[in-house]
Amino acid sequence: MRRAKRREGHIWWKAAAMAGVLLLGGGSSTLIGPTASSAPPTSATPSGRPCALRAHRGTEMSEGFAALRDPAYARSTGEVRALTLFIDFPDAPARESAGSRYAEFFPFVPRWYARASYGRLRYHVFPVLRYFRMPRTFESYGITRGYGWSVHRAMMRDLAAVVGRSVDFRGYDLVNVIATPNAGPPADETVLSVTWTGGTAARTEDGTHLDRVSMIYGHDQAGPRVLAHENGHILGLPDLYAADDFHRTDRLAGQWDIMSLDWGLQSDPFAWHKWRLGWLDDAQVGCVTGRGARIFQLAPLELPGGRKAVVIPYGRRAAYVVEARTARENDASACSEGVLVYRVRTDVDTGDGPIKVIDAHPGTSACEFSSGSFNSLNDAPYRAGERFADRDKGIGVDVLARDADGGWTIRVTRT
Repeated sequence: MRRAKRREGHIWWKAAAMAGVLLLGGGSSTLIGPTASSAPPTSATPSGRPCALRAHRGTEMSEGFAALRDPAYARSTGEVRALTLFIDFPDAPARESAGSRYAEFFPFVPRWYARASYGRLRYHVFPVLRYFRMPRTFESYGITRGYGWSVHRAMMRDLAAVVGRSVDFRGYDLVNVIATPNAGPPADETVLSVTWTGGTAARTEDGTHLDRVSMIYGHDQAGPRVLAHENGHILGLPDLYAADDFHRTDRLAGQWDIMSLDWGLQSDPFAWHKWRLGWLDDAQVGCVTGRGARIFQLAPLELPGGRKAVVIPYGRRAAYVVEARTARENDASACSEGVLVYRVRTDVDTGDGPIKVIDAHPGTSACEFSSGSFNSLNDAPYRAGERFADRDKGIGVDVLARDADGGWTIRVTRT
C-alpha cells in the first residue's frame, strides 16, 4: 500500500501494491514529486479550462491540475528511461536468473503504458541482468510493510556502494530495484513494494542522486501490473484504495483503475488521470458548467480517438466525470461495460479516496471469481435507459444508447 509521510523536510510515497510477473521489453519513467501541493506533470492549468480543477494546496498528491509543471515528477509524455537493477541478500540468494525475473515485468509494463497513453508515453527499460548482492541480510534491514525512510536510505547507500562504477546511473528518469522474490514473506501475507521520491536516499559514484526509486518485492496476483502501479506514482498519480481501511476500497474506486486495485479486472487509468497526464487533449474532454441539457457521444476509453470523457464540476474542488468503458486493450478482462460515473475531489489525500465510483447497481456485484471481497463495483457502469442523478447539485446523466463501436450517447443536464 501507499502512504505518504513527512520527515527531514521531504515527503516520500510508499506504495505496497501487489507483486508481479512479466516479460522482456523496454521502458522508462520518472518518480513522484515531494511537495504536498503538487500534482502530475504535464499540463499547466491556464485560464479558460474551468473543468481542469487546480491542485489543492496542502493535499498529498492532489487529483487537480498543477498551476506549473512540477519538475519533481517524471514526464508523462514522450520518452522516459528506466534503469532496472536486481538485488538479492546473503540470507536470500536468488534462486532464478536476473533474466527470468526481468521477464516477469517486461515487455508488459512498456506495452501497458503504450496502450494507456495511446502511444504518447514511450517507456524504455535499461536492465542490468545480474543480481547485486546486498551486504546485509534481508532481515537485518528491517524491511516490513510501510518501512521507513531510514531503512530505505540504508538500502540505497549500500546498493550504491555495491554497484560502484559498474553501472552508469546518469540520464535515467527513474530506477526500478527488483528484489529476488524469495526475500521476505510472500506477497499474499504482506505487501512490501514501494515507491520513494522527494528526497535523496543516496548518491552514486557518478554523482547521481537516488531520489526516484520503485522497489519491487515478491510475487503476487497482480502480476506485472504491480510495477505499472508503482511507476504510476512516479508519474504523479495517487493511491485510490483506502490506505487505512483496505476493504473500504470496494466502496471507493474498486477495480476500475490500476491505482486502486492493481490486480483488478479493469486496469486502464480513469479518463481523468489520462487527461492530467497529457494523454488526452482538451478537445477530447467535454466540460459542462452551465445550465441546460447537452448531448455527448463518448468513445471507448481504451481505444485512441474520439471524446473520452465529460466533466461536470461543482465548486472549485470537486467534479463528476463520465466515461465509456469496454472490455478491450488494458480492460480486456473487464467484468462489465457501460458508462462509468465517478466523483473526483482535489482536496482529498492519496489513500483517502480522492476518486469514488458511483455504483449504478448497488444491490449487486459481479465476477466474484476476481476477488474475495472487492467485487461490488464490478457492475458499476450505467447502461441504456439508466440515469445518474445528484439532486442536491442539480446534475443528471441519462444513458441513451450504445453504438456498434462500443461508444455511448449520453445526455448531461444541469439545473
